Amino acid sequence: MQLDLYRVFYVTAIEKNFSKAAKKLFITQPSVSHAIKHLEERLEIELFVRTSRGVLLTNEGEILFGYISPAFGLIDNAERKLSELKNLKSGQVTIGGSDSTCKHFLLPHIQTFQDIYPEIQIKLQHGSTPQIVDKLKNGHIDIGIIHLPIDQNQIKLTEFLNISSTFIVGKKYKDLAEKTLSLEEILNYPIISFSEKSSSRTFLNQLFQEQGLKVTPDIEVGSVELLIECAKIGMGIAFVTKELVFKELSEGELIEVRFEEKLENRKIGLITKKEIPLSVAANKFFEHLGESRSRQC
Repeated sequence: MQLDLYRVFYVTAIEKNFSKAAKKLFITQPSVSHAIKHLEERLEIELFVRTSRGVLLTNEGEILFGYISPAFGLIDNAERKLSELKNLKSGQVTIGGSDSTCKHFLLPHIQTFQDIYPEIQIKLQHGSTPQIVDKLKNGHIDIGIIHLPIDQNQIKLTEFLNISSTFIVGKKYKDLAEKTLSLEEILNYPIISFSEKSSSRTFLNQLFQEQGLKVTPDIEVGSVELLIECAKIGMGIAFVTKELVFKELSEGELIEVRFEEKLENRKIGLITKKEIPLSVAANKFFEHLGESRSRQC
């Protein structure tokens, strides 16, 4: 089957005129006539009746047009859809991250992106860092935003933000504001931390291990909001990303605990599939994140 011949037939049947069909197909009128003649010879039927004003379909031509019209209609719709996607008139981006990471580090960028490209739909999926990596590998998300470090060979990693960690307490332990504690002394107080599988907990464990210490949190939580509330009511010392509690620290609802050891900054990264390119919409959002971050710096 020669698809080009059927394309010429399809357009000619719609235009009912060889000259108009040639113009729409960006070919010459003789080329249209030759293609129709060739198709008629291949099928051994007459497809058009020539008139003084153009051409009309024969009964056989009507039957052929009825079968191929849906196919070419789908192709035309596909081309229009691809054009919309290319020009960012439609599309979808699915992003995965923890609730706190999405809320504090991603939502502001989503808002500015949708101000520019309101037709593109943004979807969010939440999960821990290991869950987000799995979602990316399984094709459930386009981009992941996670805490680093991770060790994965199948993903492409781009550093996005530097963040700092700290210990905080509520007013019940306000006397600690005047002290500088060692990590060993911190163990004398109830410890509030994220669950065992979180990247924040992994970082906390490593921090104490480097000093030959072992930390066993008294309270484990699944969200930064719950961690903050536990600290506020005096349930212990909470380990948290400092950027997530700026408001509470500035308003005096929480107090930062000073300690002797210096903590290295942590990093938040963006992950994508290494071997599969992003869609036009997802790539534009990825670029937007980088541009927004550059302006902030």
